[in-house]
Amino acid sequence: MVQRPKFEDQLSVIRVRKNYAAPYLKQKYVYIDKKDVKTERTFKQAMNDRIRNWPDGIYFLKLSSGKVFTRFNVHEGKVGQIFKISPATGMKYPMHEFFTKR
Repeated sequence: MVQRPKFEDQLSVIRVRKNYAAPYLKQKYVYIDKKDVKTERTFKQAMNDRIRNWPDGIYFLKLSSGKVFTRFNVHEGKVGQIFKISPATGMKYPMHEFFTKR
């Protein structure tokens, strides 16, 4: 039985650049409720309210342990693609464990 990761409501924001990834200095943390990660749609809706002024690009949300919780693309102030699998490790991001199964 695979154990679900512990939910954290405060996540560090990391912005991915061409040659490196660094903390997003304009907003170091994002706070989300557990109800906001029930589905991909609810996550996008919740995040769109928080990222209206973020520049386009790819962002990570990291747990306090340093593990990446999710990775997503921002385009024109909205969440675009949410990545399911890490290109570096080939493993599924922990956020997808919280999505309800249909």
